[in-house]
Amino acid sequence: DKNFISDYASVNNDTVFESAANTQILNQVIVEHFLRQGMLEIAEQLTREARLDIPDHKKKPFTELNTILDSLKARDLQPALQWAIANRDQLRAQNSGSALEFKLHRLQFIELLRGGVQNQMKLIAYARQYFQPLADKHEREIQAMMGSLLYLKSGLQNSPYNYLLDSIGWSEICDIFTRDACALLGLSVESPLAVTINAGCVALPALLNIKQVMQQRQV
Repeated sequence: DKNFISDYASVNNDTVFESAANTQILNQVIVEHFLRQGMLEIAEQLTREARLDIPDHKKKPFTELNTILDSLKARDLQPALQWAIANRDQLRAQNSGSALEFKLHRLQFIELLRGGVQNQMKLIAYARQYFQPLADKHEREIQAMMGSLLYLKSGLQNSPYNYLLDSIGWSEICDIFTRDACALLGLSVESPLAVTINAGCVALPALLNIKQVMQQRQV
């Protein structure tokens, strides 16, 4: 609206951060946001400048999470697999429907499939070692993957299993890992700071518009 004046000062409350306690809470939220984003140096600098006391054991999970996510983005599954296996019991207790470990093994199996018929014995051995313990919950998907072995010689691209080669699995696994890891750590998937800012960006223009209309009508 060309008549809309963005007078954000009219909704500002300068007294909110007069309290040292409120300022400290804000700084802690900002530091956590940077830790979530993997911006560790910025988080450390703000921690020092704001004189915050954030123990290392609270920083470590964020560092580990971002390291694993970076590995997944580079298509390296091993750090995530090690994490999922190490936290298997907690993941199952936290979320009985968690498919993280299976999805990771599925992607590793698919990467072996891409190698063609020369990986046939490796694929069979991998399935025996890692899929058998997960068969009770993922039997149908495992059957499909084992069926794909019949097309190794002719190529999966022109087979009923060509969907297995879809790269969407890599972006999906990052989302699944983030969701399950955050649940295990007792964290929200989205940064509280980002959620607050996004909500404010949506609500503020409408509130300002209403305020302006009320002033014009002298309500």
